[in-house]
Amino acid sequence: MTSLNEPSAQVNPVANRYDHPDISEVETVATGIPAVLHAMEHALPNNATPSLWTINKHKGFDCPGCAWPEPDQADLNIVEFCENGAKAVAEETTPKKAGPDFWASYTVEQLREKTDHWLGKVGRITEPMLYDRDSGDGHYRPVSWETAFGIIADQLRETAPDEAVFYTSGKASNEAAYVFQLLARRMGTNNLPDCSNMCHESTGSALAATVGLGKGSVTMNDIHTTDLLISVGQNPGTNHPRALTAFSRCKENGGRILAVNPIPETGLMAFREPQAVSTYLGMKQKLADDYLQVRLDGDRALFLAINKELVLRDAVDHDFIDEFTSGFEDLRDHLLSLDDDELAAGHGIPRAQVLSAVDDIERADSVIITWTLGVTQHKNSVATIREMMNTLLLTGNIGKPGAGTAPLRGHSNVQGNRTMGVWERCPESFLASIEDHFGFAVPREPGHDTVDAVRAMRDGKSRFFMSLGGNLVRVVSDTSVAEQGMAANDLTVHLSTKPNGSHAWPGAKSLILPVRSRTDLDMQKSGRQSVTVEDSVGKVHASTGKRRANRKENLKSEMDIICSVGRETFGDDFWQPMIDDYAVIRDHIAATIPGFERYNERLEHPGGFYLPNGPRERRFTTPDGKAHLTVNAPDTVQLGEGELMMNTVRSHDQYNSTIYGMDDRYRGVRNGRRVVFVHPDDCREQGLKDGDMVDIVSDWSDGERRAPDFRVVEYPHSRGGCTTYFPEANVVIPLDHTAEESNTPVSKSTPVRLEPTGRRAQDMPPMPASEK
Repeated sequence: MTSLNEPSAQVNPVANRYDHPDISEVETVATGIPAVLHAMEHALPNNATPSLWTINKHKGFDCPGCAWPEPDQADLNIVEFCENGAKAVAEETTPKKAGPDFWASYTVEQLREKTDHWLGKVGRITEPMLYDRDSGDGHYRPVSWETAFGIIADQLRETAPDEAVFYTSGKASNEAAYVFQLLARRMGTNNLPDCSNMCHESTGSALAATVGLGKGSVTMNDIHTTDLLISVGQNPGTNHPRALTAFSRCKENGGRILAVNPIPETGLMAFREPQAVSTYLGMKQKLADDYLQVRLDGDRALFLAINKELVLRDAVDHDFIDEFTSGFEDLRDHLLSLDDDELAAGHGIPRAQVLSAVDDIERADSVIITWTLGVTQHKNSVATIREMMNTLLLTGNIGKPGAGTAPLRGHSNVQGNRTMGVWERCPESFLASIEDHFGFAVPREPGHDTVDAVRAMRDGKSRFFMSLGGNLVRVVSDTSVAEQGMAANDLTVHLSTKPNGSHAWPGAKSLILPVRSRTDLDMQKSGRQSVTVEDSVGKVHASTGKRRANRKENLKSEMDIICSVGRETFGDDFWQPMIDDYAVIRDHIAATIPGFERYNERLEHPGGFYLPNGPRERRFTTPDGKAHLTVNAPDTVQLGEGELMMNTVRSHDQYNSTIYGMDDRYRGVRNGRRVVFVHPDDCREQGLKDGDMVDIVSDWSDGERRAPDFRVVEYPHSRGGCTTYFPEANVVIPLDHTAEESNTPVSKSTPVRLEPTGRRAQDMPPMPASEK
């Protein structure tokens, strides 16, 4: 077997086969009638339509997709979901089943040859499944719940605490996340990596240091009423389409929108509201008033240039700065020392356009900066977010109506997971509260984040891996290292609804435990249960599923599974009451986490309740009680000869590792995914043209990494960069290529070469439909 430290054995020749995408014109308007029709294409065959009437409504269930907050009038709207929300629900309500017959038909090695799109379409898992490498036949086989819990308990009792890893997906509810972190800490470890480590960890690191809270500060009403919304590194038309309705409301109220992005995203250019009569009359609404096409990783240079000009104009709020901030003099001196030409080379935007953006900021009485992974997954992303914070703090745009920070989270409860203690570096106050309330010793040594967890697997320092949802080997960088590292564990345990790529890389033993989804009815001893989530603006509300499992589904809830493992492993008497009634879990949360007082009572209010948010009230819980203006160097990444900066994104038919379909219609790609978008002038400089086949190659001290057979698509991309999809390109990003301070994989700025294969797309051998 190839050493886990060698990147050479990294490409599965079947799962990475070229998939023949069709290239057409990009769409110029987001959502509207095509979005409705495409949503129904997924919803109708999968029995999703009844569920969609109650999604994101009071006493209904929360969308399992993104973490977009519910508007105050959600119950008054006919429907309150987007195209991708319908796709997410259809994935849960599908009548297809991945029962024992499916697992008997494919060995683990055969599953490795399948794409995650293929695996995701198999259907819902119906029974607990066990793989045992010693059996020699390579199959997962059905096992009883009692046997599964016994296997996990036995393994935990013989595993050292630091050799156990507990990973969490952002779809887990507050209740599931809370008992999961409780299980890990009862085990004696803070090894609690989660998907936030790979997306908004840079946001948390920057905001906690500057304003004392690693969350956004705005409410939905702020977005509706702001004078100026600056959208940085976002594609809301795909990643959180309901944001477009809020952005539209902002425009209707007289606000302006600036879009900052290396490629033009349809969802920020023009919009048709599916529930508006004007849509069906063919009308559309322009969203972005200006589009600043920044170079990849150029956002930091852009905001440095903006802030320098604000200081030169003295267009800063001195009263706010004097009362609420520290560090102004150092920042001012630093900004004035910067070279304009160096900044311009870093961001790539014409000076007149930069000055126009400063004009907008100077004129606005309120400014919001909103961002997503296009900002957080660069080498110096924490410094970039600090510089964006400088813009808001210099102008006093935080803690007042219509102003502040709006980092838009991905999965529906990734922010709530962190609030519940799914964090490898929880503060002492949280750990002490858990210890005092439950009466067992809680470890203080920081644990593994996601990258460190995979490093531990790679280096043979992990024996047990348990995943609360998610598909780690597909979402983390350095795919081959993650796959082989996962397989090196003694026991891997996955709480899953459907088959995914991580199941194909089992430990010596592996359990797949089928869970109830967000849409499913959950009956326990005390009756029908609800769970809760926290959205991107820090509001907590209930989610209650209604879909009844059929007789072929032997499912348990995440809370039931986790607490049963705790009960069987440790014998503590607090686990079973939490299975019988999830209100008991919420009582424990209320007793241990500030802001959740009277938790169960407050959930009865339609729309839920807001958690405390100091920056929203100009209370900054930093050591000196001030918001911190910071000094950040430009640190422009230098590329080598023939290199481009690679950016990875989702397609429109995708949410994180879940591939709903093979289209990305806004970017003009259909029926395939292996494409790389490049500016036509960069193509010419590279000796390439549209339709050429290339391998994407990155060079590192331990050798090259290669993703084979991508079709070049000439596209209006910023110069010096290229964009492709994940997880296909994750293989070329080394595990140790991470952001400074946050340790987030650098998925948006990896230097690569596009190596021609000498073939054209039309000459490629066809891919069998069975392997798509």
